[in-house]
Amino acid sequence: MADDRRYDDREVGLILKRVAELQAGEGDRADARAMTRAEIEQVVGELGFSKALVARAVSELSVQDLRNRSVWHLGGKTDLMFEEVVEGTIDEATLTRMLEALRRHLGEPGKLEREGGAQIWSTREGGRRIHFTVVPVAGRTTLRVEERMPVDAGATVGVGAFLGGFLGFMSLVPLKVLLAKSLLLLLMGPLALMGAILGWLVGRATWKRVALAREEVLRRVFSEIVAVAAARDPTRPALPADEDEST
Repeated sequence: MADDRRYDDREVGLILKRVAELQAGEGDRADARAMTRAEIEQVVGELGFSKALVARAVSELSVQDLRNRSVWHLGGKTDLMFEEVVEGTIDEATLTRMLEALRRHLGEPGKLEREGGAQIWSTREGGRRIHFTVVPVAGRTTLRVEERMPVDAGATVGVGAFLGGFLGFMSLVPLKVLLAKSLLLLLMGPLALMGAILGWLVGRATWKRVALAREEVLRRVFSEIVAVAAARDPTRPALPADEDEST
């Protein structure tokens, strides 16, 4: 029997999102077809959605893709960002539950400040550079968790390359009794270079593991934050617009 039920805009969006997730899960088995932006706009237009929403979605996706891109010479990602736009505003009780999730997963008390109309929770100096932002705009709220890691990535890979080069150079010491001095001088550069390359490869592999572990933690905490937002009481008043908070 045909299903004659009519779905509203929210339900259609959820169905399309889930279809995309299932399509991605199919992998090579799926009969996927790439689409241009114009083709996407045509499809959503037939579904009754505005082209402006496509432009906004494309913009948000491009930002997230850029921020979550792996850096080849470092072996992993140096920037992480998870973002979700939810309907309505976030009240104080809901924000408290979100911050508790951050503290529980990250083991960091952090500090909450107000900047313009946004509430920004940040880890303190000396640890991971993580920011959680709550931005209300026109009856909707953007939730964003991001972490900047270029310094940590560079240090991990750089130290690996330096130690590798140093060990390669020091490998000349036991060869002194076997090789002539002139040959040792010739081998000095190649051995140091080979050691540096091996150290770089080890540093890349190390950072890749670290970055993946950090990404998984942020993914879990952000999923909990979104779940908290979905379960909030819509009758609660929104966060005060003229009050700073510090924790």
